[in-house]
Amino acid sequence: MSQPGPAAAPSSAAPSSAAPSSAAPSSAAPNGLHDVARRLPGRILGIDAGGSGTRVVLLENGTVTVGPPGPPMNALLTDGFAGHLRHIIEAADARAAGIGLPGIRLPGQARDLSEALTRQTGCPVHVTGDADSARAGAFLGAPGVVVIAGTGSMASGWNGESSARAGGHGFLLGDEGSAYWIGRAAVRAALRFQDQMGGSEPIHRVVIQAAGKSLDALIADICTHPAERDLLTALAPAVTALAAEDAEASRIALEAAGHLAGLAESILRRLGPLPVAGAGGVFRAPVVWDRFAALTGAIRPAASAAVGAALLAGQHARNA
Repeated sequence: MSQPGPAAAPSSAAPSSAAPSSAAPSSAAPNGLHDVARRLPGRILGIDAGGSGTRVVLLENGTVTVGPPGPPMNALLTDGFAGHLRHIIEAADARAAGIGLPGIRLPGQARDLSEALTRQTGCPVHVTGDADSARAGAFLGAPGVVVIAGTGSMASGWNGESSARAGGHGFLLGDEGSAYWIGRAAVRAALRFQDQMGGSEPIHRVVIQAAGKSLDALIADICTHPAERDLLTALAPAVTALAAEDAEASRIALEAAGHLAGLAESILRRLGPLPVAGAGGVFRAPVVWDRFAALTGAIRPAASAAVGAALLAGQHARNA
């Protein structure tokens, strides 16, 4: 597959909506997390599933308690994920449970899973896509746009009346700017260097070191097990750390930031000026975060996606 073209590179991200985005950060958290969580109806479980693992929290009386983590989960890629979720819910003894789950795409899929888990566990369960729970956590339920950049990438926005989403099309068809995308771009640069067609010698060296195997062995593993995304996502931190000293690594990191900013821009064009937040492990790299924030006026999330899942579940239980 060819590398994504320059249309989504950092220099092409339109700055027009960056000012409106950064002009409204005060709407991100009208109340602190303690105040918002204190209004929830009892002990609420929040589950943030993802390709690198599953985060679990409990909200009760305004406090957040981190629970034991769960395995990686994706509705499209993980066999038996519903059983894993059921086990976590049953162990929590909660008043209600919220789940942010990647891979939720088909109409009615979240509803059907919510009803099945509610019936099986006896606990009211509210399932959403992982972007929705990340947005709820980032802005404590207030309007805004969140861009997720972890194993995959996508964006979700809500302006108080309408919602919109962008990205989240999976590693074969999308996930631009994600850890998987960065790792794949790095391996391509290493292969170009090996074939004496350009690329980067420092990336070639770092990829082999981070993978713990020869480049040929890594390529064989990737081609044999293409759905094991951690083979490539594990390379992303080493590549972004190299950006300060290697031009090719810098180009990859900045292009990733441009792709992620493009997701935010897509939402803002549809919903109007809103604050933007960036969530996920890719944003731990300063080179990615600084560029993304410069393009979008982004802020850091007020709370985690697991907290966001709990907030959505508490709101749903209160309304019910």
